[in-house]
Amino acid sequence: MPKFLLGRRQFALGAVAAATTALIPKGNALTINGLSQAAGPAASLDPQSLEAKTRAAMAKLSASAQAEVEMKVASIFRKYGERLSDEQKADIRRIMAESQEGLEKMRAFKLENSDQPADAFRAYRTEAKIGAAKEKLGEAKQKPNATKPAQSKPRKENK
Repeated sequence: MPKFLLGRRQFALGAVAAATTALIPKGNALTINGLSQAAGPAASLDPQSLEAKTRAAMAKLSASAQAEVEMKVASIFRKYGERLSDEQKADIRRIMAESQEGLEKMRAFKLENSDQPADAFRAYRTEAKIGAAKEKLGEAKQKPNATKPAQSKPRKENK
């Protein structure tokens, strides 16, 4: 008889899936066809609108920026071209053209090596707080009167 080994992660994943499906009412359950129909119109943009957006984004760019976009797109297509559909290729071209404008703005901002960051990084360390608390405790032990509250004199009642 073969052994059936089920790891704790696989068990947890199965338990979560079973619990989730038990909580879904019958009327709200979606079928695979329902999912593809729901995602179909929103997920697929027509190629003409993609090309129009690409042309609009490319028109905003300088000639050198357009050449850089084409170089990046050619590199992506050379690497992954046979796996991509025509719609995906058009979408990649559009995304690269739209993101190039932001790259040009960042490149236009000149920085020197001596320029400091706008915000200094300070790591949150609990050890530092614990160390500071121990130091205060050590100081308090050296000065015993410093930590004790001042005792007040007893009141005399007037009769």
